[in-house]
Amino acid sequence: MRPTERASRLWLFVALSLTFLVRLWFVLSMRGQPFSTIGPQMLDSYYYHRWAIDIISGNFWGSDVFFLRPLYPYLLAVVYAVFGQHILAVQYIQTVLATVSCFLLYDTTRRIFGSRPAIFASFGFALTGILVLYTGALLYVEVTVLLSLLFLWLILIAGRRIWLWILAGVCFGLLVVCRPEMLVAAPFLLIWMWKKSLVLSPLSPVTHRGIVAMAVAALMVSAVVPIRNYIVARDPVLFTAHSGINFYYGNNLSADGTWQPTREFEKGGGFSHDRLREISRTIDRREVKASEASAHWTRQGLEFITGQPLAYLKLLGRKFLLFLSNYEVPNNYYPETARAASLPLKLALVGFGLVLALALPGMIWAWPRRGQALPAYLFAAVYLISALLFYVLSRLRAPAIPFLLMFAGYGLSELDDALRQRRTARTVVGLAVVAVVYLVSNIIPVKRQSYSAQAWTQTGNIYLEQQDFGKAAGAFRRALVALPSYNYARYSLVLALAGAGQTSDAEAEVRRIEQATAGSNDRKTLLSLAAARVAVANAISTADPAWRPARRLADAWIAVADGKHAKAESLYCLSLAQDSSDFEASLLLGMVYVRMGRLDEARRWFVYAAALEPTNDAARIALRSVESRLQR
Repeated sequence: MRPTERASRLWLFVALSLTFLVRLWFVLSMRGQPFSTIGPQMLDSYYYHRWAIDIISGNFWGSDVFFLRPLYPYLLAVVYAVFGQHILAVQYIQTVLATVSCFLLYDTTRRIFGSRPAIFASFGFALTGILVLYTGALLYVEVTVLLSLLFLWLILIAGRRIWLWILAGVCFGLLVVCRPEMLVAAPFLLIWMWKKSLVLSPLSPVTHRGIVAMAVAALMVSAVVPIRNYIVARDPVLFTAHSGINFYYGNNLSADGTWQPTREFEKGGGFSHDRLREISRTIDRREVKASEASAHWTRQGLEFITGQPLAYLKLLGRKFLLFLSNYEVPNNYYPETARAASLPLKLALVGFGLVLALALPGMIWAWPRRGQALPAYLFAAVYLISALLFYVLSRLRAPAIPFLLMFAGYGLSELDDALRQRRTARTVVGLAVVAVVYLVSNIIPVKRQSYSAQAWTQTGNIYLEQQDFGKAAGAFRRALVALPSYNYARYSLVLALAGAGQTSDAEAEVRRIEQATAGSNDRKTLLSLAAARVAVANAISTADPAWRPARRLADAWIAVADGKHAKAESLYCLSLAQDSSDFEASLLLGMVYVRMGRLDEARRWFVYAAALEPTNDAARIALRSVESRLQR
């Protein structure tokens, strides 16, 4: 073995060890933290979690078309079936998958660009903070990264071995199930391989038979989903029922390039996927098939594009800039709050902006070798196109990072060579491109204050659900430091202070909300309730009758904290008299009756609350507790 090969093997071992240990440390550091809590605040993760439980409980095929992408919950169900419903087991497995992905990135980059770029890329992968974060998240990011890299690695090593081509096809089919937009890359990849524009390995030339076997395998695997949808629901939905409304959310007059709820959510409070499904399938006040609903929302998005071309071009430019931004647009999981609680995440300093800054000169310098690097260009481009078609979120952009790291490794290697060889012009141009791109990626305007407020409010709400009122109040105060006008955080702070018995402070916060919202008729404030607690209002004002229920709920919490159960009972009963569908009021009324020792009445309201929101665990847990006490 040549010394350079031994050195490369050693550096690879270090990179793999670093990948594994940093992620393991991160996962362990998150134990007991809101990050590792699977509840309604985590939205998609909570949906996948419940779906996986449903699968292992016997409902394997389901009874309707898939609403979200099905691959991850089925994989999650396998983990739950083997190890139990423990998030830590999932995080351990994803840590191992990330380490495998690091090896695949190294070996793929080595085969395309050489050993030194591969080493740089693998260390970048180990220390990219957002990739570390998603290793611990119950989302499909880790699986998408693994399947993307495994597919590219397999077609590079397959040669004349048909079974490897078939395995590559299976990987691509699963990748399409996970990210349907990868179909965009399929024809380009087939043309690239069919024309033999690249000899993938001197000892293993591409075979047409292998390519055909790969294509057939990919088609068979990806076809399982539409076939299943039609058999189960007699509805020709290609992959998922939410694709149409997702397209609409990314392309409408009020869109800002990220996921934002639209006016349809003004009809009620809070976000849930069950409610999203209901809204998406209710067209002209009637429920339609998922395929019809998806087509309707797609048409709505296309009407905006064709009817408002200038607004759409502006939106498209905004999405492009957000994709290039060093800021990670959060959704479900917030890097800011996770980083505050985790030293390993603080040490994983490589961000998207740095990867992009090094990747861009790498892409330019690698262009003469595009025959070799075409798949890496394609995968990065497809994830960009997906963002432009829909919207930009951190977790949707993350799978592009490994392919950018390939070019970043090559760019860093070329820049190092230029410095060593004293090629001044190439060095200056390269460093200038890196500096400019990194600077631009950091100054692209993003609603950082708003996201920070949302992040700490989510953390506070999780603590609130756990009845850790002290930590909840601290998180809500951090949210208000970031955005003092974020009245939803202030309302939640009222709940935390009341729960902690700090009634005077809670009343003071209520007065602040009243002053801030007095006389306001701005319905846009209610849009901030997406991904928030059910039936909670953003503003509390006695001046506006539409917002009085929120004030009543805050007063009721304070009354409970003061031990004034009769007053709390009357307030909750009044809320329910005005809105019998108020889940929060019915649940809290049941809890008041528990404190008053009136268990039969408590049981009745918990049953009622569970009927209002069948997917909410809180009412069912409370009901079981009361029934257990009644049986003693």
